[in-house]
Amino acid sequence: MIMAGNFQSVRRFALAIFLLGSGFFVQLHAQALPPQLFSEMDGLHFLDDGSAVPMWGYGWVTDGFITLPGPLLTYNEGQSVDLNFTNPSPESHTIHLHGLDVDQANDGVPTTSFLVPTGGSATYSFAATHAGTFLYHCHVTTTLHLTMGMYGMILVKRPDQTLFSGGPHYDEDVPLLFSDLEVETNLNSVQSFPFHDIRPDVFMVNGMEGSQLAAPEQVVHSAPGDTLALRLGSMAYSRVRCHFPAELHATCFMSDGRSVPEPFGVDSLDIWPGERFTVLVAPDPGWTGTLACEFWNMVDHVYEDTEMVHFESSLTGVPTTLAGARDGQGFPNPTNSTYNFPPVWGASAGSNVPLEKSVTVWDLQGREYYSGPLSDGRLDVSQWPAGTYVARCGSWPHTRFSVIH
Repeated sequence: MIMAGNFQSVRRFALAIFLLGSGFFVQLHAQALPPQLFSEMDGLHFLDDGSAVPMWGYGWVTDGFITLPGPLLTYNEGQSVDLNFTNPSPESHTIHLHGLDVDQANDGVPTTSFLVPTGGSATYSFAATHAGTFLYHCHVTTTLHLTMGMYGMILVKRPDQTLFSGGPHYDEDVPLLFSDLEVETNLNSVQSFPFHDIRPDVFMVNGMEGSQLAAPEQVVHSAPGDTLALRLGSMAYSRVRCHFPAELHATCFMSDGRSVPEPFGVDSLDIWPGERFTVLVAPDPGWTGTLACEFWNMVDHVYEDTEMVHFESSLTGVPTTLAGARDGQGFPNPTNSTYNFPPVWGASAGSNVPLEKSVTVWDLQGREYYSGPLSDGRLDVSQWPAGTYVARCGSWPHTRFSVIH
């Protein structure tokens, strides 16, 4: 709820509503350097029918607002990570690093780790030892805090664009985070609902549902010959069953952050709460279709809903983009002046590694908008039309950023 006199919350809501109307809301997930998350409990989530429900969540400090799901956290295999977290919200929270091999002190479970109280800050330190798909969420009154929106996805990647050492190569990541909520619970969060009493009635992929998933910026694009890594993870209270069309040629290579003993072709795949899979797909050239994601109630096994992820083949070489794929290598995002690329892949901030020298940028229709040099890793976008762009810079994967004026 927006409380009278809470100017910062009102300002965040006003910014979020403005950006939603401009078509940018779901894309603004910048990563600060160094990354610093914050938590708040005064957010709004907009449903497909245009109505809004209260939500809690995480956001980047540099953005100043929380998102559903939280920002995508992307690390390199072997990277030593310091994840900074500050909590200005009225309750204690944590960041539980779901599935990552971290020591107990940094695991984010209050009884064995620590709480971050109101007004407090902390740093979660760990080594990203294994490439894979992982999750994070608050572990305080977990049932309630999770369903209110305090969760996100983590990708640990290899710079050679292979899934794991000796594993297959792929072209683009497509993170798909499944979740759900019960509107009544979000409207009445003063009491904690037991797990079995929550009956979700909103079902989401990357925080989107229904016609929201058909918006142009949500469609998964692929060029002929592309191999896409579908990063599948569930924070839903439901069981999710994905049905893969034959035209995708889907093969499962990883489960819960580890390679499976033998890759296997999939036409359907069940994903239970907390599970993660990595499935490679190679869409037929020219194929346009959908990946159907069914949600089933786990208590009585009743079918609830189906959400569609839309795929389109592009013959113009547009990079695969998805609003949920918030790579966030550059900053600030959004920007109205300059977009900055960090040093080359694998370099640590503050090192003497040279910056990238050139970049190619497309718009979301696959049209090349700019190809040319950078000035000390900076791209001047001050005269560019407002919109969303996809950049390919040196050894970095494709990254999405927004220009606003």
